[in-house]
Amino acid sequence: MKEKFRILKGLPPYGEMYVSFPQNGYSEYSEGLVVEFLKNNESKWVGNFETGYSNLKFASQLNNDDILIIAKGICYIIDSENPRSVIEFGVDFKEVYKYNTSIIIVGEYSIVVVKSKSEIIHFDNLCYDGITETKLVENKLNGILNDYYSNGENAQSKFVLDLENWKFQRIEKNKIKSWKFWK
Repeated sequence: MKEKFRILKGLPPYGEMYVSFPQNGYSEYSEGLVVEFLKNNESKWVGNFETGYSNLKFASQLNNDDILIIAKGICYIIDSENPRSVIEFGVDFKEVYKYNTSIIIVGEYSIVVVKSKSEIIHFDNLCYDGITETKLVENKLNGILNDYYSNGENAQSKFVLDLENWKFQRIEKNKIKSWKFWK
């Protein structure tokens, strides 16, 4: 399958006006993540995507016409044939993993699995203080969920996301109750 996009270094000084994403996003003079798209009839158009709160720039073709764009944390799914057909979500995605035909996107507090434009699985608000140490091991995504208590104590818990059945499991540490042995 021929790629129908390429990330550009900046807005081109030639050609037609770019399309801004989201429509009420960047004004016509601001530059975000710039991507050139190729339609089936070989014509081209340029999209200027508003950026989020991470450093992740990523693009991947999902099927013939749908393309996943991550513009520094904000995810867009674009139909390369129809620039106004767009799905937008997230602001802080920072890591991407590919597994079979799925794309797993890890943010500060949530995980999203994108299989296609019509099949997106969200695991929202998994923790308060960030997801860290994620890694793909065979058919599982492992990592740590961080929650800090008001006294500054870190309550880390490991997690496993099974990529075959999309089951999310939080693995809690066993807490030992404090007891007074002198009484």
